[in-house]
Amino acid sequence: MAQTPDPSAPPKTYTYLIYHKLAPGLTLQDALAVEREWKVINQAAVDEGALIGWHMMVKQMSSNVNPEYDYVSCIVSPVMALRGASPAAMTKIYGDSVQTRMANLQKRDRQVAPVVKFEVWENLDVQLGTGFVPGKTPLVVVDFMKLRDPQTDWPKAMAGLKTMGAAQVAGGQLAGWGFSGLIVPNGTEKGYSFAMFRPVGNLNALAGVAEPKNLDEQKQRAKMFETVRQEVFRFEMFTLRPGVGK
Repeated sequence: MAQTPDPSAPPKTYTYLIYHKLAPGLTLQDALAVEREWKVINQAAVDEGALIGWHMMVKQMSSNVNPEYDYVSCIVSPVMALRGASPAAMTKIYGDSVQTRMANLQKRDRQVAPVVKFEVWENLDVQLGTGFVPGKTPLVVVDFMKLRDPQTDWPKAMAGLKTMGAAQVAGGQLAGWGFSGLIVPNGTEKGYSFAMFRPVGNLNALAGVAEPKNLDEQKQRAKMFETVRQEVFRFEMFTLRPGVGK
């Protein structure tokens, strides 16, 4: 028998992570010209409600010694599909040469920083502080995790993490907290199936997260989840939702 949807449950959202590796001899400055153009296009899609947001995250630190990519384009969507700006919006940006300009942009994208990995995540819970804007909290710490025991009741485990995250956001220790599950491509060889992200103004903020009152929750998380990889990114550029300031 089908279950009746819970009307109080937050709507599902999805995050597309597009990993880029700079071509030999090129630098981040070369990629910025391409990504600025994508920002304009994605901002139009955000303005129309087709997307929730887009941001470019540059890798600052990683527990992985293999530098498999340099930055990530992150697209947040209200549906499990990538929807772009309308034809009218694209015409406003490029005039009567939309197809030619888009083909040129995609070509430059492949030449400057080819895509080396692509993932789709379901956002299981997201909590952002009042007035959250990536520019005000330039760093985001991402823990890529897996269950220590595949039989663990992870929705129940997530409830404890959510409580801890909400308290840290409310107390100003974190600018936000989120927990996502990998949808595709998913397999044991990837090593992780979940991700927890924490935007912060600086890494000193994580010292507050380690306060004694949070240790029990952290121990509980460590018992259920193994952190396969931790990475620190910098928000390089981003779109803004209508009505949100910089």
